[in-house]
Amino acid sequence: MSAAAGLGLLGLSPLACARGRRLAIYNWGDYLAAELIERFVAKHSRPRVELTQDFYLSEAEMDAKLRAGARYDLAIPIDYMLSALQRDGVLRELDPVPRGVEHLDPALGVWRARVERGGGAYAIPYLWGTTGIGYDSERVDAPTSWTALFDPRYAGRISVIDSKGDVMDQALLASGLGINSTDKPRIREEVWPRLREQKSLLRAYDSNPAAALIAGDTWIAQIDSGDLLRAQSQRPSLRYVIPDEGAALWVDYLAIPAKAAEPELAVEFIEFLLEPEIAALNANTLRFATPNATAVERGLIADAADPQLYPGPDVRQRLFTSENWDGGTKELIDGLWLELRSK
Repeated sequence: MSAAAGLGLLGLSPLACARGRRLAIYNWGDYLAAELIERFVAKHSRPRVELTQDFYLSEAEMDAKLRAGARYDLAIPIDYMLSALQRDGVLRELDPVPRGVEHLDPALGVWRARVERGGGAYAIPYLWGTTGIGYDSERVDAPTSWTALFDPRYAGRISVIDSKGDVMDQALLASGLGINSTDKPRIREEVWPRLREQKSLLRAYDSNPAAALIAGDTWIAQIDSGDLLRAQSQRPSLRYVIPDEGAALWVDYLAIPAKAAEPELAVEFIEFLLEPEIAALNANTLRFATPNATAVERGLIADAADPQLYPGPDVRQRLFTSENWDGGTKELIDGLWLELRSK
């Protein structure tokens, strides 16, 4: 889910007694339906399975822990992290490919390494969505542009996601550039001053923008689609919009770290998640889009007709997948982000 951490309700909680196998998952908070966990544990009575989750607040935190050799059996990285993680030997190849991948939308299929790296399968799509603007319709005029997050009228009531990629995405789009722009002069001369000015208007760089919108502390925020739609149940005046400049489309993946203690059990869990009924339960609970085409075709997805979760072709033309920059542009972005967050 881009970098938003959801509402963080599950915590680190074992759901089966000790003595048996343990599946350790590294995940965003509140990003796995509790009923689904209970069903998986119930299927494994002999030997019993203990399922635990540890939660991260940013992609950088997850990346650092996996590279340091943390013994998680399953992790959920975002799309643009996969190439570097695979290149550096952090992920285990999925050979054979888990059963159930035939249910996936061909446009959101198994992630494979580049041909020159062997082309093996390393990750399975989990959920996907967009990152747009959430706002309280009772307090904010309906925004049509990312420039709304730079509007002094809402000073102290604005938030953007506490993630380098997300912060840069919204500033680049507000400046008329694409999220993968490598125009270093314009980034320095236009985007950087805009970010400095925005910082003075922000309530927060926020890993959990939904909570502050619900509480009324924030009136307008950069947020992931599913997080905002779930928040509406607690504050019905909240709305979600993809601005005219477009937005990021992201896909979160299921991947097994190279240091996993229970890789076979992790594969079993991936196969469980690929079952159409299970994929539908998870998507309907979390209100993010599922890549499981079979679940959609069988009418199991409650939000399948909602264009905010499943955008139509016209909106899809304005959605962009992050490449997370490269070379000198990445060095520039890293430096600007460090300076922005250190002052």
